Amino acid sequence: TSLAPQQQPHWSSLRNINNHNHNKRSLRRIILMGAIVICSAAAAVMSFIVAMKILPTSILLPGQQHTRLEGCEGYYPDIDICLALGTSKPSRFQRTHANAACPQWRMNSNWGGKNEFSTKLKSIEDVAKEWEKVVAEMDEQQSIDNTKCNTSPSVWIRRERGVAWSRIEEGVMAGNSEYHVGRQEDDKHHICWTDVFRPMYVDTYGVEPSDEFQAFVASFDIDLFSKELEVLKDNCRMN
Repeated sequence: TSLAPQQQPHWSSLRNINNHNHNKRSLRRIILMGAIVICSAAAAVMSFIVAMKILPTSILLPGQQHTRLEGCEGYYPDIDICLALGTSKPSRFQRTHANAACPQWRMNSNWGGKNEFSTKLKSIEDVAKEWEKVVAEMDEQQSIDNTKCNTSPSVWIRRERGVAWSRIEEGVMAGNSEYHVGRQEDDKHHICWTDVFRPMYVDTYGVEPSDEFQAFVASFDIDLFSKELEVLKDNCRMN
């Protein structure tokens, strides 16, 4: 019985050593697992980077880029496809190849230069409509003197018989006309947009136009276009 008190420190030391060894093994396992996770993540990132350099973005990230349909600014996919996205910007997880060109993805009410863009585009459209009206009146009165000036405007309007429908609001008509610059046969210089693109999509929902169309509007000489209209009014009538 006299040995028991002397053995207690010995057994206590053994327990401490065992606990210490157990903690060291646990720490090594944690470090090893952490290293495996980090290496796996690094390998995945490297694989993605390599794939991005080799494969087209459209394959890796289907529908994730801002896209637009061929043709005029304001052309969008079928009504049912776009209406399913709702009237506000959808979650990115809803994006597909089919709906990637819908206007909802470009909703951004705070995009820089929106007010300036809309104001200038409206001025272009107003002059084009006034030009069309003046020529129609001259033609009706048979008072156009084609020997004095060219009655073809820089921006002309194409009227369609059918009616388009909004891709954001169900049952809302979206006009039936297009503004054109140049001729459709000349792809390099031909630009067009729908008559409701500005009031319905840009002004109401903050849909941001393509970079190409923004550049066109910014560089368009509205002063020259307005002066050409005044020349038409003053000099193209028969005396």
